[in-house]
Amino acid sequence: MSSKQQFADAVSREKCLWRLFRVLERPQNNEHQDKVEAGSEEDEPRKRHGWLVLEALSSSPSIAMQLFHTSGWIELLGVLVGYSKFTRIWSARVGAAKTLSRLLWDPATGPLAGK
Repeated sequence: MSSKQQFADAVSREKCLWRLFRVLERPQNNEHQDKVEAGSEEDEPRKRHGWLVLEALSSSPSIAMQLFHTSGWIELLGVLVGYSKFTRIWSARVGAAKTLSRLLWDPATGPLAGK
């Protein structure tokens, strides 16, 4: 057991955040690409929890900086706008919006977004 910050630092240090992205981004087998309205698809509970984890981790400086120094923030934008290579389920779009919002409001990473 460790604190959230220690866990986030370990994830950042080991550079394994991409594994969470891999699970969250890819479309499900039963996901219909034309169904993007709230409540129109059945969300997989694991993905919903995964988005909550990413949102919580993004509040830590080490993860936030890793998201900006990699393509993580671009991938979040892809999910948010419903790009065809990413999942289009509503909870994923909400999770991406919340995570990007945290990054933009953070004093350390917010100015990086404006560059």
